[in-house]
Amino acid sequence: MNKPDYLAPQTLSEALETLERQADGIHIIAGGTDLVPRMRSREVEPSLLVDLRLLGLAYIKASERGIRIGTSATHTDILDSDLLAFHCPALGEAAADIAGPPIRNRGTVGGNLANASPAADLAPPLMVYDAVVVLEKKNETRKIPLVDFFTGPGQTALLSGEILTEIRIPAIPPNTTSRFIKLGKRKAMAVAVVSVAARLTLDDAGKISQARIALGSVAPTPIRARQAEAALEGQQPGEDIFAGAGQTASSESSPISDIRASGDYRKKIVEVLTRRALVAAWKEQEG
Repeated sequence: MNKPDYLAPQTLSEALETLERQADGIHIIAGGTDLVPRMRSREVEPSLLVDLRLLGLAYIKASERGIRIGTSATHTDILDSDLLAFHCPALGEAAADIAGPPIRNRGTVGGNLANASPAADLAPPLMVYDAVVVLEKKNETRKIPLVDFFTGPGQTALLSGEILTEIRIPAIPPNTTSRFIKLGKRKAMAVAVVSVAARLTLDDAGKISQARIALGSVAPTPIRARQAEAALEGQQPGEDIFAGAGQTASSESSPISDIRASGDYRKKIVEVLTRRALVAAWKEQEG
């Protein structure tokens, strides 16, 4: 592979100024678990790597409005966080399914999202928690819902000179449970054939006041199954209504056929996994 220049800025301002001066040929490197293999295959040939590891972005902390996750936090950091285990268990379930320990120790939340793979494991659970991403540019900060961050396979809403610095999860309502389920070709080290995250919030009468369903590997980007969500809200939870939500979520997906599975198979699996994720979240509330 080519030998790019390397910069490890110690402040965010230094990183942003570098991006503003020299946008062409710059690649942000976080854990490098995706970028380095792509460089080895000459799929990308950056002239400068800007390493974010010294910027102090490897945090997971509570705030007055919810939870803040710095984009340099690793998958292992997610697994080790008691805060996320209590409030956002589906995120930990997704992180546990990513590759093996060496990759989890280096791979970052920001890298997983900015890579914009339709199969990104962390995207569906973060989407069901209504996550917002913080994008910073010199003298400018933008906040957009994660669901709007992905614009196509490998494409995001990041503008030239911007860095994804933080993910913010709003406060989770009471009586909320969530689940993440992933189907791969094997039990470990697998890219998702289909992944589903589901979140249910029940009101005092036991009805579904808020539902969230997000799907991975079944469209050009990770998506929310908004019609299925709408069909659930205001309803009494139960096996039949969850089965119907699975069918609706399947109809909202648009998977392709590739070496991992056919599009028809993926649509059927969306139906099955959505139902299972919803039932699992509901059973936890009952328990």
